[in-house]
Amino acid sequence: MKYGNMKLSRRLTGQTVLGGILLLIGQAAQALNYFELETYPYRTASRGEVELENFTAYTRRGTQDASPPENNQGLVRDSMEVTYGVTDKTEVAGYLDYSRTRGNDNWDYRGSRVHVRTRFAEKGEWPVDLGLYAEAEFPHNDPNDLEFELRGIIEKDVNRWTFDVNPILERTLKGAEKEEGTELHYAASAIYRLNERWHPRLDFFGDFGPLHNFEGRDEQTHLISPAVDFFFSHGLSASLGVAFGQTQASEQQIVRARVEWEFR
Repeated sequence: MKYGNMKLSRRLTGQTVLGGILLLIGQAAQALNYFELETYPYRTASRGEVELENFTAYTRRGTQDASPPENNQGLVRDSMEVTYGVTDKTEVAGYLDYSRTRGNDNWDYRGSRVHVRTRFAEKGEWPVDLGLYAEAEFPHNDPNDLEFELRGIIEKDVNRWTFDVNPILERTLKGAEKEEGTELHYAASAIYRLNERWHPRLDFFGDFGPLHNFEGRDEQTHLISPAVDFFFSHGLSASLGVAFGQTQASEQQIVRARVEWEFR
């Protein structure tokens, strides 16, 4: 059984890498996904484990280069996720995204996403822990119909610190932005493991624009977000932070919260 799981994990990893490379040969693009202000760590759900997660982001101050309501001030974004561990090194997940504008009592369905995430070894076996993440997004009421994301996962522990870096390539497979070029995004974190329950952290998120022609500095999106992770009993954890925009095109202040429950 263990050998069979290893073969399945290697097969999924190989298919993910090959599929991602093939999909990213060509041109298409999208912008920074505010539904997913998250740096993915090296750890994946273990075999048979289920994770339920809710991520909420509230824009207190919108972009500087647009007037309300186009600057998204007062917008609430919410994403619900279910993750399942296929093997000890590979997981699959599905998301539903919703948003609500200021003064609107109704939630609008914004689309769905699915991802496969895998890691290549046990923690600490390699000098740097490496993983890979692939996601397909299906926006609703959006100029784009299908988008794809491929991100690397690079993690290193140094004493009480954990450093995570996610270089991200994104493209539109079907829709209005199909010809605009593959975009380069990033997510990164510096996490201090204060104790078993409290992990203060500093997160970075950004979007440089198309690989073949980066956007100007004011048109790029860059965020810095101090936050803290809380770990409770029975697999329950939470995270709370505030993201600050560093350019005119970035939403200037976003309160973000995540709640996660792991169980078998």
